[in-house]
Amino acid sequence: MHLRKLSAPIIFLIGVAMPGIAATPPGPMMANVYRLTEAAAVLTVCFESPLYTKLSNDKALQLHGLVIRLADLVQNIAKHYKDDALYLTFEATRVKISSEVEMKNYVKSKYEYCGDQLFRDMEAYVSENEKLINGYLNRQSRGR
Repeated sequence: MHLRKLSAPIIFLIGVAMPGIAATPPGPMMANVYRLTEAAAVLTVCFESPLYTKLSNDKALQLHGLVIRLADLVQNIAKHYKDDALYLTFEATRVKISSEVEMKNYVKSKYEYCGDQLFRDMEAYVSENEKLINGYLNRQSRGR
């Protein structure tokens, strides 16, 4: 899934959220968290669209399951790096990104808000990241 480029204010927010309270994952992992946040924001735009109410219960549950899986990934990263602020930052940033006109226009044009392509792209994206990130975290934990 191709998402828009990172915006400096959001990166800054993620990088400095609640300094001194928690450890911060290394830069490449923070970039992964930001991309997971963007993916969650795409789903949030779908949830907030008028087309969401027209989805079947099964489709709506599938979308919510994807958001839960994204949140679980971020929580796994936060736990691994002992970063108490990471998940809260993920949620706050997801809300901010999903409210941006640019993101709303992107989801409308690329996915027709909640179209079938959204389901396919997000399922593939979440599954791939679960495999890669959880695999990496597991290898790191075993190496300690």
